[in-house]
Amino acid sequence: MKIQHSIFTRLRFRSRIATLAVRKKNKQQPSEKTMGPHQYIRLSELNGQIQDTINSRFKGQTYWVMADITNHSFKADKKIHYFELVEKSETSGVITAKIMGKSWGNGALRILDFEITTGQRFTNNLHVLVQVSVDFHPLYGLSVNLLDIDSNFMLGILERQRNATLERLVKENDFIRREGGGYSTLNSGLMLPAVIQKVAVISSSSSAGNEDFRHTLQHNDFGYTFQVDGYHTVVQGDNNAKLFLNKLIEVYNTGIPYDVIVITRGGGSQSDFLIFDNYNIGRAVAKFPIPVITGIGHQKNVSITDLMAHTPTKTPTKAAEFIIAHNRSFEQHILSLQRTIAIKSQQLFLGYYKELSELKSLVTHNARVLAAVRKEELILSRQHILQTSRNILAAEKQNLLLAAQKTLQRPKSLIQQKNSDLQHLKANLKIFTGQYLRSRSLQLEDYRKTIQLLSPQNVLNRGYAVVRIQGQIVNGAGSIKQGEEIEILLKDALLKSTVNEKIQYDGKHTDL
Repeated sequence: MKIQHSIFTRLRFRSRIATLAVRKKNKQQPSEKTMGPHQYIRLSELNGQIQDTINSRFKGQTYWVMADITNHSFKADKKIHYFELVEKSETSGVITAKIMGKSWGNGALRILDFEITTGQRFTNNLHVLVQVSVDFHPLYGLSVNLLDIDSNFMLGILERQRNATLERLVKENDFIRREGGGYSTLNSGLMLPAVIQKVAVISSSSSAGNEDFRHTLQHNDFGYTFQVDGYHTVVQGDNNAKLFLNKLIEVYNTGIPYDVIVITRGGGSQSDFLIFDNYNIGRAVAKFPIPVITGIGHQKNVSITDLMAHTPTKTPTKAAEFIIAHNRSFEQHILSLQRTIAIKSQQLFLGYYKELSELKSLVTHNARVLAAVRKEELILSRQHILQTSRNILAAEKQNLLLAAQKTLQRPKSLIQQKNSDLQHLKANLKIFTGQYLRSRSLQLEDYRKTIQLLSPQNVLNRGYAVVRIQGQIVNGAGSIKQGEEIEILLKDALLKSTVNEKIQYDGKHTDL
Protein backbone atom coordinates (compact mmCIF):
# COMPACT_ATOMS: atom_id res chain seq x y z
CA MET A 1 0.00 0.00 0.00
CA LYS A 2 3.01 2.34 0.49
CA ILE A 3 3.91 1.80 -3.16
CA GLN A 4 0.32 2.52 -4.20
CA HIS A 5 0.24 5.71 -2.10
CA SER A 6 3.59 6.85 -3.50
CA ILE A 7 2.44 6.34 -7.12
CA PHE A 8 -0.80 8.23 -6.63
CA THR A 9 1.04 11.01 -4.75
CA ARG A 10 3.39 11.45 -7.69
CA LEU A 11 0.45 11.39 -10.11
CA ARG A 12 -1.40 14.08 -8.15
CA PHE A 13 1.78 16.19 -7.84
CA ARG A 14 2.51 15.95 -11.54
CA SER A 15 -1.12 16.72 -12.39
CA ARG A 16 -0.95 19.80 -10.16
CA ILE A 17 2.25 20.97 -11.88
CA ALA A 18 0.61 20.48 -15.27
CA THR A 19 -2.43 22.50 -14.18
CA LEU A 20 -0.22 25.37 -12.90
CA ALA A 21 1.68 25.28 -16.17
CA VAL A 22 -1.55 25.62 -18.14
CA ARG A 23 -2.67 28.53 -15.96
CA LYS A 24 0.67 30.29 -16.37
CA LYS A 25 0.57 29.86 -20.13
CA ASN A 26 -2.95 31.27 -20.30
CA LYS A 27 -1.84 34.34 -18.35
CA GLN A 28 1.09 34.86 -20.69
CA GLN A 29 -0.92 34.56 -23.94
CA PRO A 30 -2.96 37.62 -24.94
CA SER A 31 -6.61 37.03 -25.61
CA GLU A 32 -7.70 37.10 -29.18
CA LYS A 33 -11.29 37.94 -28.38
CA THR A 34 -12.88 40.30 -26.01
CA MET A 35 -16.32 40.54 -24.65
CA GLY A 36 -16.74 43.80 -22.88
CA PRO A 37 -14.04 44.25 -20.29
CA HIS A 38 -13.25 40.47 -20.05
CA GLN A 39 -10.82 38.45 -22.14
CA TYR A 40 -11.82 34.85 -23.02
CA ILE A 41 -10.93 31.75 -25.10
CA ARG A 42 -13.05 28.86 -26.25
CA LEU A 43 -13.33 25.73 -24.11
CA SER A 44 -11.94 23.66 -26.95
CA GLU A 45 -8.88 25.91 -26.98
CA LEU A 46 -8.46 25.50 -23.23
CA ASN A 47 -8.84 21.74 -23.45
CA GLY A 48 -6.42 21.72 -26.36
CA GLN A 49 -3.83 23.54 -24.25
CA ILE A 50 -4.44 21.11 -21.38
CA GLN A 51 -4.10 18.20 -23.79
CA ASP A 52 -0.83 19.57 -25.15
CA THR A 53 0.51 20.16 -21.66
CA ILE A 54 -0.46 16.70 -20.34
CA ASN A 55 0.67 14.91 -23.47
CA SER A 56 4.01 16.68 -23.42
CA ARG A 57 4.38 15.90 -19.72
CA PHE A 58 3.33 12.22 -19.77
CA LYS A 59 4.23 11.28 -23.33
CA GLY A 60 6.01 7.89 -23.45
CA GLN A 61 5.67 7.32 -19.70
CA THR A 62 3.85 4.40 -18.10
CA TYR A 63 3.01 3.66 -14.48
CA TRP A 64 2.15 0.53 -12.55
CA VAL A 65 -0.91 1.47 -10.51
CA MET A 66 -2.66 -0.56 -7.79
CA ALA A 67 -6.40 0.19 -7.64
CA ASP A 68 -9.92 -1.27 -7.69
CA ILE A 69 -12.09 -1.70 -10.80
CA THR A 70 -15.58 -0.10 -10.82
CA ASN A 71 -18.20 0.82 -13.44
CA HIS A 72 -16.78 -1.70 -15.89
CA SER A 73 -18.37 -2.28 -19.28
CA PHE A 74 -17.17 -4.08 -22.38
CA LYS A 75 -18.06 -3.30 -25.98
CA ALA A 76 -17.71 -6.69 -27.58
CA ASP A 77 -18.08 -5.41 -31.14
CA LYS A 78 -15.20 -2.97 -30.69
CA LYS A 79 -13.38 -5.01 -28.06
CA ILE A 80 -12.99 -2.00 -25.78
CA HIS A 81 -13.15 -2.03 -22.00
CA TYR A 82 -14.43 1.05 -20.13
CA PHE A 83 -13.99 1.31 -16.37
CA GLU A 84 -12.91 3.47 -13.46
CA LEU A 85 -9.86 3.03 -11.28
CA VAL A 86 -10.53 3.95 -7.67
CA GLU A 87 -8.49 4.00 -4.45
CA LYS A 88 -10.26 3.45 -1.13
CA SER A 89 -9.22 4.37 2.37
CA GLU A 90 -7.88 1.40 4.29
CA THR A 91 -9.76 2.42 7.43
CA SER A 92 -13.10 3.82 6.23
CA GLY A 93 -13.42 2.39 2.73
CA VAL A 94 -14.16 5.87 1.35
CA ILE A 95 -12.95 6.54 -2.19
CA THR A 96 -9.90 8.83 -2.00
CA ALA A 97 -8.94 8.87 -5.69
CA LYS A 98 -10.67 8.06 -8.99
CA ILE A 99 -9.89 8.25 -12.69
CA MET A 100 -11.55 7.01 -15.85
CA GLY A 101 -9.89 4.18 -17.74
CA LYS A 102 -10.16 2.30 -20.99
CA SER A 103 -8.35 -0.46 -22.79
CA TRP A 104 -8.33 -1.67 -26.39
CA GLY A 105 -5.95 -3.33 -28.85
CA ASN A 106 -2.95 -4.85 -27.05
CA GLY A 107 -4.37 -3.77 -23.71
CA ALA A 108 -7.59 -5.72 -24.35
CA LEU A 109 -5.49 -8.73 -25.37
CA ARG A 110 -3.55 -8.45 -22.10
CA ILE A 111 -6.86 -8.42 -20.22
CA LEU A 112 -7.88 -11.56 -22.12
CA ASP A 113 -4.58 -13.22 -21.14
CA PHE A 114 -5.27 -12.17 -17.55
CA GLU A 115 -8.70 -13.83 -17.62
CA ILE A 116 -7.27 -17.04 -19.13
CA THR A 117 -4.36 -17.18 -16.67
CA THR A 118 -6.30 -16.44 -13.49
CA GLY A 119 -9.69 -17.83 -14.50
CA GLN A 120 -11.08 -14.50 -13.20
CA ARG A 121 -13.22 -12.22 -15.34
CA PHE A 122 -12.07 -8.62 -15.60
CA THR A 123 -15.01 -7.00 -13.86
CA ASN A 124 -16.05 -4.79 -10.96
CA ASN A 125 -14.62 -4.99 -7.44
CA LEU A 126 -11.31 -6.48 -8.52
CA HIS A 127 -8.17 -5.25 -6.78
CA VAL A 128 -5.60 -5.17 -9.56
CA LEU A 129 -2.11 -4.05 -10.44
CA VAL A 130 -2.20 -2.47 -13.92
CA GLN A 131 0.22 -0.62 -16.18
CA VAL A 132 -1.30 2.60 -17.54
CA SER A 133 -0.44 5.64 -19.57
CA VAL A 134 -2.01 9.06 -18.99
CA ASP A 135 -4.25 10.53 -21.68
CA PHE A 136 -6.37 13.66 -21.97
CA HIS A 137 -9.08 14.08 -24.61
CA PRO A 138 -10.73 17.50 -25.23
CA LEU A 139 -14.18 15.88 -25.28
CA TYR A 140 -13.85 12.95 -22.84
CA GLY A 141 -11.41 14.47 -20.38
CA LEU A 142 -8.61 12.94 -18.37
CA SER A 143 -8.24 9.15 -18.35
CA VAL A 144 -5.71 6.37 -18.36
CA ASN A 145 -5.12 3.70 -20.96
CA LEU A 146 -4.63 0.21 -19.56
CA LEU A 147 -1.60 -1.34 -21.28
CA ASP A 148 -0.95 -4.41 -19.13
CA ILE A 149 -2.29 -6.18 -16.04
CA ASP A 150 -0.34 -8.33 -13.57
CA SER A 151 -1.93 -11.80 -13.38
CA ASN A 152 0.35 -12.90 -10.56
CA PHE A 153 -0.90 -10.04 -8.38
CA MET A 154 -4.51 -11.24 -8.73
CA LEU A 155 -3.53 -14.87 -8.22
CA GLY A 156 -1.74 -13.83 -5.07
CA ILE A 157 -4.84 -12.08 -3.70
CA LEU A 158 -7.08 -15.07 -4.42
CA GLU A 159 -4.52 -17.43 -2.93
CA ARG A 160 -4.19 -15.34 0.23
CA GLN A 161 -7.96 -15.30 0.66
CA ARG A 162 -8.10 -19.04 0.08
CA ASN A 163 -5.26 -19.74 2.54
CA ALA A 164 -6.91 -17.56 5.16
CA THR A 165 -10.14 -19.57 4.81
CA LEU A 166 -8.23 -22.87 5.10
CA GLU A 167 -6.41 -21.67 8.23
CA ARG A 168 -9.73 -20.64 9.77
CA LEU A 169 -11.28 -24.03 8.97
CA VAL A 170 -8.42 -25.86 10.68
CA LYS A 171 -8.34 -23.48 13.65
CA GLU A 172 -12.08 -23.44 14.39
CA ASN A 173 -13.02 -27.09 13.68
CA ASP A 174 -11.48 -30.08 15.43
CA PHE A 175 -12.72 -32.46 12.69
CA ILE A 176 -10.45 -30.76 10.11
CA ARG A 177 -6.70 -31.37 10.34
CA ARG A 178 -3.85 -30.53 8.04
CA GLU A 179 -1.82 -33.61 7.16
CA GLY A 180 1.22 -33.24 4.96
CA GLY A 181 0.20 -31.48 1.78
CA GLY A 182 -3.53 -32.13 2.25
CA TYR A 183 -6.33 -32.11 4.77
CA SER A 184 -7.96 -34.84 6.83
CA THR A 185 -11.66 -34.32 7.53
CA LEU A 186 -14.52 -36.26 9.04
CA ASN A 187 -15.87 -36.78 5.52
CA SER A 188 -12.57 -37.94 4.03
CA GLY A 189 -12.28 -40.50 6.82
CA LEU A 190 -15.56 -42.20 5.90
CA MET A 191 -15.49 -45.59 4.19
CA LEU A 192 -17.04 -45.78 0.75
CA PRO A 193 -19.62 -48.57 0.40
CA ALA A 194 -18.34 -51.65 -1.39
CA VAL A 195 -20.80 -50.85 -4.21
CA ILE A 196 -22.14 -47.35 -4.93
CA GLN A 197 -25.76 -47.38 -6.11
CA LYS A 198 -27.74 -44.54 -4.49
CA VAL A 199 -26.34 -41.16 -5.54
CA ALA A 200 -27.52 -37.64 -4.64
CA VAL A 201 -26.31 -34.99 -7.10
CA ILE A 202 -26.13 -31.29 -6.19
CA SER A 203 -25.86 -29.21 -9.35
CA SER A 204 -27.47 -26.56 -11.48
CA SER A 205 -30.71 -27.62 -13.17
CA SER A 206 -29.36 -26.49 -16.55
CA SER A 207 -25.80 -27.68 -16.05
CA ALA A 208 -24.21 -29.50 -18.96
CA GLY A 209 -21.85 -31.04 -16.43
CA ASN A 210 -24.81 -32.66 -14.66
CA GLU A 211 -25.98 -34.12 -17.98
CA ASP A 212 -22.47 -35.43 -18.66
CA PHE A 213 -22.39 -37.03 -15.21
CA ARG A 214 -25.74 -38.77 -15.66
CA HIS A 215 -24.95 -39.85 -19.23
CA THR A 216 -21.63 -41.38 -18.16
CA LEU A 217 -23.28 -43.30 -15.29
CA GLN A 218 -26.24 -44.54 -17.32
CA HIS A 219 -24.22 -45.63 -20.36
CA ASN A 220 -21.32 -47.36 -18.60
CA ASP A 221 -19.72 -50.33 -20.34
CA PHE A 222 -20.44 -52.77 -17.51
CA GLY A 223 -24.22 -52.52 -17.28
CA TYR A 224 -24.22 -51.08 -13.75
CA THR A 225 -27.46 -49.39 -12.69
CA PHE A 226 -27.71 -46.41 -10.35
CA GLN A 227 -30.38 -44.45 -8.50
CA VAL A 228 -29.50 -40.81 -9.15
CA ASP A 229 -31.54 -38.13 -7.34
CA GLY A 230 -31.01 -34.51 -8.39
CA TYR A 231 -30.94 -31.56 -5.96
CA HIS A 232 -30.74 -28.41 -8.06
CA THR A 233 -29.38 -25.07 -6.88
CA VAL A 234 -27.14 -22.21 -8.01
CA VAL A 235 -23.51 -23.37 -8.14
CA GLN A 236 -21.69 -20.15 -8.91
CA GLY A 237 -21.05 -16.88 -7.16
CA ASP A 238 -19.96 -16.57 -3.54
CA ASN A 239 -23.17 -14.68 -2.73
CA ASN A 240 -25.17 -17.87 -3.44
CA ALA A 241 -23.33 -19.92 -0.82
CA LYS A 242 -26.39 -19.89 1.50
CA LEU A 243 -28.58 -21.49 -1.19
CA PHE A 244 -25.97 -24.17 -1.79
CA LEU A 245 -25.63 -24.85 1.94
CA ASN A 246 -29.42 -25.19 2.30
CA LYS A 247 -29.39 -27.81 -0.45
CA LEU A 248 -26.80 -29.85 1.47
CA ILE A 249 -29.03 -29.65 4.55
CA GLU A 250 -32.02 -30.74 2.45
CA VAL A 251 -30.16 -33.86 1.29
CA TYR A 252 -29.34 -34.72 4.90
CA ASN A 253 -32.93 -34.15 6.10
CA THR A 254 -34.41 -36.52 3.52
CA GLY A 255 -33.11 -39.45 5.57
CA ILE A 256 -32.44 -41.39 2.37
CA PRO A 257 -29.40 -43.67 2.88
CA TYR A 258 -27.37 -42.35 -0.04
CA ASP A 259 -24.07 -44.07 -0.71
CA VAL A 260 -22.40 -40.83 -1.86
CA ILE A 261 -23.17 -37.14 -2.48
CA VAL A 262 -21.80 -35.78 -5.76
CA ILE A 263 -21.26 -32.03 -6.32
CA THR A 264 -20.98 -31.20 -10.02
CA ARG A 265 -20.47 -28.07 -12.08
CA GLY A 266 -19.36 -27.43 -15.64
CA GLY A 267 -16.52 -25.18 -16.65
CA GLY A 268 -16.35 -21.43 -16.10
CA SER A 269 -14.20 -18.56 -14.89
CA GLN A 270 -12.43 -18.52 -11.57
CA SER A 271 -15.04 -16.17 -10.13
CA ASP A 272 -17.70 -18.79 -10.91
CA PHE A 273 -15.90 -21.18 -8.59
CA LEU A 274 -15.51 -18.78 -5.65
CA ILE A 275 -18.61 -20.39 -4.08
CA PHE A 276 -16.57 -23.56 -3.59
CA ASP A 277 -13.98 -21.60 -1.56
CA ASN A 278 -16.69 -20.47 0.87
CA TYR A 279 -15.96 -21.17 4.55
CA ASN A 280 -19.45 -22.44 5.47
CA ILE A 281 -19.67 -24.77 2.47
CA GLY A 282 -16.19 -26.14 3.14
CA ARG A 283 -17.08 -26.75 6.80
CA ALA A 284 -20.39 -28.45 5.91
CA VAL A 285 -18.72 -30.76 3.38
CA ALA A 286 -15.93 -31.63 5.86
CA LYS A 287 -18.52 -32.63 8.50
CA PHE A 288 -21.07 -34.29 6.19
CA PRO A 289 -21.82 -37.89 7.33
CA ILE A 290 -22.07 -39.24 3.75
CA PRO A 291 -18.96 -39.42 1.50
CA VAL A 292 -18.84 -36.40 -0.82
CA ILE A 293 -17.37 -36.66 -4.33
CA THR A 294 -16.69 -33.41 -6.16
CA GLY A 295 -16.77 -33.09 -9.93
CA ILE A 296 -16.23 -29.36 -10.29
CA GLY A 297 -15.16 -28.50 -13.81
CA HIS A 298 -12.04 -26.50 -13.05
CA GLN A 299 -8.69 -27.49 -14.48
CA LYS A 300 -6.32 -25.05 -12.74
CA ASN A 301 -6.82 -24.88 -8.98
CA VAL A 302 -8.27 -27.17 -6.35
CA SER A 303 -11.11 -25.55 -4.43
CA ILE A 304 -11.53 -25.67 -0.66
CA THR A 305 -14.60 -27.85 -1.16
CA ASP A 306 -12.38 -30.34 -3.04
CA LEU A 307 -9.92 -30.38 -0.13
CA MET A 308 -12.68 -30.98 2.43
CA ALA A 309 -14.48 -33.68 0.42
CA HIS A 310 -13.92 -37.43 0.50
CA THR A 311 -12.84 -37.69 -3.14
CA PRO A 312 -12.14 -34.71 -5.45
CA THR A 313 -12.24 -35.12 -9.24
CA LYS A 314 -11.68 -32.56 -11.97
CA THR A 315 -14.95 -32.79 -13.91
CA PRO A 316 -18.46 -34.28 -13.58
CA THR A 317 -17.49 -36.94 -16.10
CA LYS A 318 -14.44 -37.85 -14.01
CA ALA A 319 -16.69 -38.13 -10.93
CA ALA A 320 -18.95 -40.58 -12.78
CA GLU A 321 -15.93 -42.51 -14.03
CA PHE A 322 -14.61 -42.71 -10.44
CA ILE A 323 -17.90 -44.25 -9.23
CA ILE A 324 -17.93 -46.72 -12.12
CA ALA A 325 -14.28 -47.60 -11.50
CA HIS A 326 -15.03 -48.07 -7.77
CA ASN A 327 -17.83 -50.54 -8.55
CA ARG A 328 -15.69 -52.20 -11.21
CA SER A 329 -12.91 -52.61 -8.65
CA PHE A 330 -15.34 -54.42 -6.35
CA GLU A 331 -16.51 -56.64 -9.21
CA GLN A 332 -12.91 -57.36 -10.21
CA HIS A 333 -12.15 -58.22 -6.59
CA ILE A 334 -15.08 -60.66 -6.51
CA LEU A 335 -13.99 -62.16 -9.84
CA SER A 336 -10.45 -62.40 -8.51
CA LEU A 337 -11.74 -64.18 -5.42
CA GLN A 338 -13.71 -66.51 -7.69
CA ARG A 339 -10.58 -67.29 -9.69
CA THR A 340 -8.56 -67.70 -6.51
CA ILE A 341 -11.17 -70.06 -5.05
CA ALA A 342 -11.21 -72.07 -8.28
CA ILE A 343 -7.41 -72.28 -8.35
CA LYS A 344 -7.20 -73.13 -4.65
CA SER A 345 -9.93 -75.73 -5.06
CA GLN A 346 -8.12 -77.28 -7.97
CA GLN A 347 -4.86 -77.26 -6.03
CA LEU A 348 -6.57 -78.86 -3.02
CA PHE A 349 -8.23 -81.42 -5.28
CA LEU A 350 -4.94 -82.31 -6.91
CA GLY A 351 -3.23 -82.50 -3.51
CA TYR A 352 -5.91 -84.74 -2.03
CA TYR A 353 -6.04 -86.78 -5.23
CA LYS A 354 -2.33 -87.38 -4.91
CA GLU A 355 -2.73 -88.32 -1.24
CA LEU A 356 -5.59 -90.68 -2.12
CA SER A 357 -3.50 -92.25 -4.88
CA GLU A 358 -0.63 -92.78 -2.47
CA LEU A 359 -3.05 -94.11 0.14
CA LYS A 360 -4.56 -96.47 -2.46
CA SER A 361 -1.11 -97.78 -3.37
CA LEU A 362 -0.28 -98.22 0.31
CA VAL A 363 -3.58 -100.03 1.03
CA THR A 364 -3.08 -102.30 -2.00
CA HIS A 365 0.46 -103.14 -0.94
CA ASN A 366 -0.51 -103.78 2.70
CA ALA A 367 -3.51 -105.88 1.57
CA ARG A 368 -1.21 -108.04 -0.55
CA VAL A 369 1.28 -108.43 2.29
CA LEU A 370 -1.52 -109.20 4.77
CA ALA A 371 -3.13 -111.69 2.32
CA ALA A 372 0.21 -113.45 1.88
CA VAL A 373 0.67 -113.66 5.65
CA ARG A 374 -2.91 -114.92 6.17
CA LYS A 375 -2.48 -117.44 3.37
CA GLU A 376 0.57 -118.85 5.06
CA GLU A 377 -1.32 -119.00 8.36
CA LEU A 378 -4.26 -120.72 6.65
CA ILE A 379 -1.98 -123.34 5.10
CA LEU A 380 -0.48 -124.07 8.50
CA SER A 381 -3.92 -124.20 10.10
CA ARG A 382 -5.19 -126.58 7.35
CA GLN A 383 -2.28 -128.93 7.94
CA HIS A 384 -2.89 -128.80 11.68
CA ILE A 385 -6.63 -129.46 11.23
CA LEU A 386 -5.97 -132.40 8.92
CA GLN A 387 -3.54 -133.95 11.35
CA THR A 388 -5.82 -133.36 14.33
CA SER A 389 -8.81 -134.74 12.43
CA ARG A 390 -6.95 -137.94 11.56
CA ASN A 391 -6.00 -138.35 15.20
CA ILE A 392 -9.57 -137.77 16.41
CA LEU A 393 -11.03 -140.15 13.80
CA ALA A 394 -8.55 -142.82 14.74
CA ALA A 395 -9.42 -142.45 18.42
CA GLU A 396 -13.18 -142.47 17.78
CA LYS A 397 -12.82 -145.50 15.53
CA GLN A 398 -11.12 -147.31 18.33
CA ASN A 399 -13.89 -146.31 20.75
CA LEU A 400 -16.55 -147.56 18.31
CA LEU A 401 -14.83 -150.87 17.93
CA LEU A 402 -14.76 -151.25 21.71
CA ALA A 403 -18.43 -150.25 21.99
CA ALA A 404 -19.36 -152.78 19.28
CA GLN A 405 -17.60 -155.51 21.11
CA LYS A 406 -19.41 -154.62 24.36
CA THR A 407 -22.75 -154.46 22.55
CA LEU A 408 -22.28 -157.93 21.09
CA GLN A 409 -21.42 -159.28 24.51
CA ARG A 410 -24.72 -158.04 26.28
CA PRO A 411 -27.48 -160.62 26.79
CA LYS A 412 -30.77 -160.55 25.01
CA SER A 413 -32.59 -159.76 28.31
CA LEU A 414 -31.23 -156.28 28.18
CA ILE A 415 -32.72 -155.85 24.74
CA GLN A 416 -36.08 -157.18 25.92
CA GLN A 417 -36.10 -154.88 28.95
CA LYS A 418 -35.41 -151.91 26.79
CA ASN A 419 -38.13 -153.02 24.42
CA SER A 420 -40.60 -153.21 27.30
CA ASP A 421 -39.59 -149.75 28.48
CA LEU A 422 -40.16 -148.45 25.00
CA GLN A 423 -43.64 -149.93 24.82
CA HIS A 424 -44.58 -148.40 28.18
CA LEU A 425 -43.21 -145.05 27.11
CA LYS A 426 -45.20 -145.31 23.86
CA ALA A 427 -48.46 -145.84 25.76
CA ASN A 428 -47.76 -142.94 28.10
CA LEU A 429 -47.01 -140.70 25.12
CA LYS A 430 -50.31 -141.50 23.50
CA ILE A 431 -52.25 -140.65 26.72
CA PHE A 432 -50.35 -137.45 27.41
CA THR A 433 -50.52 -136.39 23.74
CA GLY A 434 -54.29 -136.72 23.63
CA GLN A 435 -54.73 -134.73 26.83
CA TYR A 436 -52.35 -132.03 25.65
CA LEU A 437 -54.06 -131.68 22.26
CA ARG A 438 -57.51 -131.38 23.90
CA SER A 439 -56.18 -128.72 26.29
CA ARG A 440 -54.60 -126.73 23.47
CA SER A 441 -57.69 -127.08 21.32
CA LEU A 442 -59.88 -125.57 24.10
CA GLN A 443 -57.33 -122.77 24.58
CA LEU A 444 -57.28 -122.01 20.83
CA GLU A 445 -61.10 -121.91 20.81
CA ASP A 446 -61.03 -119.36 23.65
CA TYR A 447 -58.46 -117.30 21.69
CA ARG A 448 -60.61 -117.53 18.54
CA LYS A 449 -63.68 -116.28 20.37
CA THR A 450 -61.73 -113.50 22.07
CA ILE A 451 -60.19 -112.39 18.78
CA GLN A 452 -63.58 -112.54 17.10
CA LEU A 453 -65.05 -110.35 19.85
CA LEU A 454 -62.17 -107.86 19.48
CA SER A 455 -62.22 -107.77 15.67
CA PRO A 456 -62.79 -104.23 14.15
CA GLN A 457 -66.11 -105.25 12.63
CA ASN A 458 -67.48 -106.52 16.02
CA VAL A 459 -66.16 -103.34 17.68
CA LEU A 460 -68.03 -101.29 15.05
CA ASN A 461 -71.13 -103.44 15.58
CA ARG A 462 -71.09 -102.55 19.27
CA GLY A 463 -71.50 -98.86 18.36
CA TYR A 464 -67.88 -97.76 18.21
CA ALA A 465 -66.35 -95.87 15.26
CA VAL A 466 -62.91 -95.46 13.68
CA VAL A 467 -61.61 -91.93 12.99
CA ARG A 468 -59.14 -91.40 10.15
CA ILE A 469 -57.27 -88.35 8.79
CA GLN A 470 -56.00 -88.66 5.24
CA GLY A 471 -56.40 -92.44 5.44
CA GLN A 472 -54.47 -92.78 8.75
CA ILE A 473 -56.24 -94.01 11.93
CA VAL A 474 -55.89 -91.61 14.87
CA ASN A 475 -56.21 -92.74 18.50
CA GLY A 476 -56.40 -89.31 20.12
CA ALA A 477 -57.49 -85.73 19.50
CA GLY A 478 -54.00 -84.28 19.74
CA SER A 479 -53.37 -84.41 15.99
CA ILE A 480 -56.88 -83.22 15.01
CA LYS A 481 -57.30 -79.48 14.40
CA GLN A 482 -60.49 -77.46 14.38
CA GLY A 483 -61.77 -77.04 10.83
CA GLU A 484 -59.91 -80.11 9.59
CA GLU A 485 -61.67 -82.78 7.52
CA ILE A 486 -61.94 -86.29 9.07
CA GLU A 487 -63.38 -89.68 8.09
CA ILE A 488 -65.62 -91.60 10.55
CA LEU A 489 -65.93 -95.33 9.80
CA LEU A 490 -69.13 -96.96 11.18
CA LYS A 491 -70.27 -100.59 10.78
CA ASP A 492 -72.31 -99.80 7.69
CA ALA A 493 -71.05 -96.43 6.37
CA LEU A 494 -68.05 -94.05 5.96
CA LEU A 495 -68.79 -90.49 7.12
CA LYS A 496 -66.71 -87.52 5.97
CA SER A 497 -66.95 -84.59 8.36
CA THR A 498 -65.33 -81.31 9.34
CA VAL A 499 -64.35 -80.57 12.97
CA ASN A 500 -66.36 -77.55 14.13
CA GLU A 501 -65.40 -77.64 17.80
CA LYS A 502 -62.81 -79.48 19.85
CA ILE A 503 -63.61 -80.14 23.53
CA GLN A 504 -61.19 -81.91 25.84
CA TYR A 505 -62.48 -85.17 27.42
CA ASP A 506 -61.07 -86.38 30.74
CA GLY A 507 -62.23 -90.01 30.37
CA LYS A 508 -64.38 -89.95 33.53
CA HIS A 509 -67.77 -89.90 31.83
CA THR A 510 -69.13 -93.33 31.01
CA ASP A 511 -72.63 -92.43 29.98
CA LEU A 512 -72.24 -93.45 26.37
